Amino acid sequence: MPKITIKDGKLSAEIYVQVTREYVCSCGTKSTITMNMPEGVSYNGKINVNANCSTCNEPVVIAEGHHYIENHTLLTK
Repeated sequence: MPKITIKDGKLSAEIYVQVTREYVCSCGTKSTITMNMPEGVSYNGKINVNANCSTCNEPVVIAEGHHYIENHTLLTK
């Protein structure tokens, strides 16, 4: 089982994995997001990515849902 801790509102883990996710901005620009995430963790809600669209400069936000990692890909149910 992955070991994670939350301290002062910050999530940390012993093991991080690099994941990718296809993203389409509201302006239509398609891109691939690559980020490091704690192994074995799933998220409920939206994910604010520390990046902006290269075309319109809108903040990159992965929509609301249940997010999980499978085969180094960030998926949403």
